[in-house]
Amino acid sequence: MHTHALQELIACINRVHETDDVGLTLADEMAKPLSDAWQDGDDEDTESSQVLGVFHFYRYLAAHDRTDMLMAIQTLTPCLLYEDMALPPDMLPFLADYGACEAELLRGDARGSPDPALAERAAFAWQRIVMATEDDHPQRGERERALWRARRLLAARRGDTADLDRAVAAARVGLVPHGHRDRLATCHELLVALEERYEATGNAEDHEAALRCAEELAVYARASARDAVGCSLLFSCGEKLYQRFLRDPNTTDLRRAIGFLQNSVEFPGPQLPTRLLVLSRVLSLWSAAVRDPGIVTEAIARAEQAEELVQRNHKDYPLIEWHIASLYFVRYGTTHSGDDLDRAAAAIVEATLCLPREPRATALHSDIAFAQYERTENSEYLSRVLILRERVLRKLPGDDDLSRADALYSLSQAQMHWYRRMGSLGHLDDAVDNGRAALDLLAATDARRRSDYLCGLGRVHMTRFTMRGERDALPEAIDRFRVAIADAPDRCLPLALLAAALGYRYDLARDITDLDESIAAGERALEFASAHQRAGILLDLSNAHRLRFGGTGDTTDLDRARAAVAEALALPALSARYRIRFSLEQAELASLSTVNPAERLSAFEAAVELLPEVGLSSPYHEDREFMLSVHSGLGAKAADAAVAANRPDRALELLEKARGILADTAPAPGWRGPRATTARHLCRNATRGPIVTVSAIETGGLALLVTPSGVHPVALPGLRLHKARARHKALTMALASGACDDVLDVLAWLWHTAAHPVLEALKATGWKGSRLWWCPVGVMSLFPLHAAGDAHDGVMARTVSSYLPTVRALPAARRRPASPGKALVVAMSRTSGQASLPGAASEANSLSRLLSATVLHNEQATRDAVLTALPSTRIIHFACHAQADTREPTRSRLLLHDQPLTPGDLPFGLDADLAYLSACATSDVIFLGADEAMHITGAFHLAGFRHVIGTHWRIDDLAAADIADHFYTVIAAHGPDHAAQALHTATAELRRAHPDRPDLWASHLHVGP
Repeated sequence: MHTHALQELIACINRVHETDDVGLTLADEMAKPLSDAWQDGDDEDTESSQVLGVFHFYRYLAAHDRTDMLMAIQTLTPCLLYEDMALPPDMLPFLADYGACEAELLRGDARGSPDPALAERAAFAWQRIVMATEDDHPQRGERERALWRARRLLAARRGDTADLDRAVAAARVGLVPHGHRDRLATCHELLVALEERYEATGNAEDHEAALRCAEELAVYARASARDAVGCSLLFSCGEKLYQRFLRDPNTTDLRRAIGFLQNSVEFPGPQLPTRLLVLSRVLSLWSAAVRDPGIVTEAIARAEQAEELVQRNHKDYPLIEWHIASLYFVRYGTTHSGDDLDRAAAAIVEATLCLPREPRATALHSDIAFAQYERTENSEYLSRVLILRERVLRKLPGDDDLSRADALYSLSQAQMHWYRRMGSLGHLDDAVDNGRAALDLLAATDARRRSDYLCGLGRVHMTRFTMRGERDALPEAIDRFRVAIADAPDRCLPLALLAAALGYRYDLARDITDLDESIAAGERALEFASAHQRAGILLDLSNAHRLRFGGTGDTTDLDRARAAVAEALALPALSARYRIRFSLEQAELASLSTVNPAERLSAFEAAVELLPEVGLSSPYHEDREFMLSVHSGLGAKAADAAVAANRPDRALELLEKARGILADTAPAPGWRGPRATTARHLCRNATRGPIVTVSAIETGGLALLVTPSGVHPVALPGLRLHKARARHKALTMALASGACDDVLDVLAWLWHTAAHPVLEALKATGWKGSRLWWCPVGVMSLFPLHAAGDAHDGVMARTVSSYLPTVRALPAARRRPASPGKALVVAMSRTSGQASLPGAASEANSLSRLLSATVLHNEQATRDAVLTALPSTRIIHFACHAQADTREPTRSRLLLHDQPLTPGDLPFGLDADLAYLSACATSDVIFLGADEAMHITGAFHLAGFRHVIGTHWRIDDLAAADIADHFYTVIAAHGPDHAAQALHTATAELRRAHPDRPDLWASHLHVGP
């Protein structure tokens, strides 16, 4: 646990003891240590749990918040059960109530093991439960009997069964013959004696003898009225048949058990919840035995009937919630209903709150959370899965190979998904190791589980191939899938995975036999597929048929591909994620025919319309950004299809709809709903100068010139996507190594392939060249289009450039020019762990002189101070270090004195003039998410700053100060609406002075009007 946080909590608890003021725990300064303690806590550390529990209990006494009481119970219950430590006396009755279930689970674990240590642990837990139970508690007698049974079990594990043997012998001697009036009473005495010895020793002969007694008594009970005694006898017989089934599966026992148990729940009483729970468990086993998922619904009804009869402190409450969670999760596997999954998740949370150390409940919690992640792609669920699965591995006993294998397999799959999501290389390597370790622990005879594990490890290798380019991983994946099919030839999953993997191998080797086998495996997988599995298989089949058509020209394959897509789109409840993928597949199929370009356009239109539904399904910005990045480039492809169909206006509309989706969810000043995306409205934004979109796809680039007269497409054949990515990589490497000639080479390529054709096309429309707004798409947003040029000509020589995240993002023109208002400078010349920035002080002095700016320097520049000043600031200047998170731009940050400032920290709805970010790489993102990237520059524009100055890459400190001084000289004289011209003048002057140093003058960019 966080030592400093723990010490602060202890100190606060000591002050409460000294002053009797429990309100001290509610002080604002205690919120952070409490949060840190929970974040770094370990539920196996009882000393830390004691501190947390006592602290929450005092908070409860101060504010009577039920959450604090639940947290106190959760953390202090293990302290009661596992340690002989002092606890608040007022808490003991609550802890006894909530701990009884876990104590009984401990006794159950001890019964299944010959290890005396487990029995000793169970006896200690029950002793502590009885100690904490008040004398007049209604469960006092039952808990004392549980303690007696736990001690008998401990004695038996130590070899002492004399008392139990004598009790059984005496009961057998006392058993009177059939027909005697005391037969039932003596039979019941023998039943009890045999039950007690069986519980202590696990002797199967005792269980069989007890079952014979129970069956005899049940005959009487069935013929009698359904009273408390009769229902108790019926339950005893049903329970023993259920126990024998668990020991030696026989469906006859299970069917008979259901009959007895159903009769046993007809009489109300304190034991009814327990009986309903056992009946529900037997029904769920019967459902699996006869493969009738409908019986699960009856099992759920019985479990929920038990749930209605108990309070949260009932000993069976955690078991009932645990069972309800498992039932709904099983049904979710059939129905794939979000309601079933949500109910399972709510129930397992309740169960694990009461059973924090129970690894089986934690494992189910993990499985449910993983299903929630697969359904929603919400990264919070995946993060929870990793924590839970590692916790399960810590809690499992060392000799439980099967549970450990399951936990390692599950952890491997979670780590693979975490790598896919976050790009963490270590997690993918761990996924391989854990997947192999799981297989090593598994018995060779467990064919079905082995098939699952092989498929899981194969998926990890597929991820290595598809996302890391490790070619040796693909044959490993294929081998795993083949072995999985051999182990379970009638299963859909390994066949479907093999079909996908062979499709990838065809892409590498172009061996048509791979496609033949892929199609055969996919068609066979469909024979065993559930409705939920069909969509993915049909998508792979369509892809394989389409590729085979490309290789052979056989139109039968094209027809089959289209049929697969049509079948998939007709599936009920097809998710938006799949619908968008099938729309893209339709577009690919349509592209194979040049007869009707409208068909291809229609498919792209359907895909673009689905983007908001897919991208905004999570409440978390990072998740939205990720889900939209999966379809990066869709807008560019759709625009290309529209131009091919001779509809340039529609090209612009689709490009706009596919971009800036996240930005449109955040209102800017004067925002009154979704921004207009019709071409007619978008062209109105170009009255002050043309707006140019630039995109690259594999078949070539496309520029759309947005002018008041309409949309004019310009083909850029040299701007292919793979070439643009390669050039961006070259630019990044050149900047890192200081190879300025290579940077100039990239700028020249950018000029000849994109910027020069655009400017020439604009000249042909009558454009005079004073202002131009670049609106780059995808990977093109990572290039300094404003600085494109060679030794003879370039953009900077012809026009003043600005940037827009989308065409619709251009703010309306002001009615009157703005004059410099309140200015704030945030200057960090010293930052912990970073190089010093002597130019920051120079920039601060310049702004203080030119704009009478307020300066927050070094220690004054705290995150809270900046956020407090923002709403009243018209101009803000940051001279500090920045760190760009290219994978998750919302986590990019400006480094301040105490805490970093991220895009997510900025308030929306500001009405400000200028933000100047004189920091490193404030506009940097990874190209996959460039269309939605909330980098720092874009975030300030979205927050309400009309003009934002940012940078593409790390800048020289002194050059940055020089540019800022020239820039603000213009702003002081003419106002912030001259920001674009001011930046152009400053960087052009630096370029004239240092033409061979593009790293100094090509990085700065202006966003805004």
